[in-house]
Amino acid sequence: MAFDLYLDDAGPRMRHAWIDTNEEAILSPDSRRYPQLARLLSEFYGAPRISPGQAAALMQEVIGRLLDEPDGAEGPLAEVGLRLILLFDQAQRHGLHIQCEGD
Repeated sequence: MAFDLYLDDAGPRMRHAWIDTNEEAILSPDSRRYPQLARLLSEFYGAPRISPGQAAALMQEVIGRLLDEPDGAEGPLAEVGLRLILLFDQAQRHGLHIQCEGD
């Protein structure tokens, strides 16, 4: 796995999501349209921390990226998009931070 995302103090909820090397296209260099995804891309090999507010924004940006794809939610980014949306939703709803680790 190229990039791992872990919920802090998640308890029994979903705790982990990842972006594999072949799934990096979910991220976007377009900081105007997708500022949070662009930030993750720039910190891909680092260890960024995501606040609950950033997680809420990321959830919306991932949905936007999926809608931009020609095949939409049935395209090659659908699986990674769903993993990320579920984790970002848990973070924002429960006020949890996400710690990321790049390879």
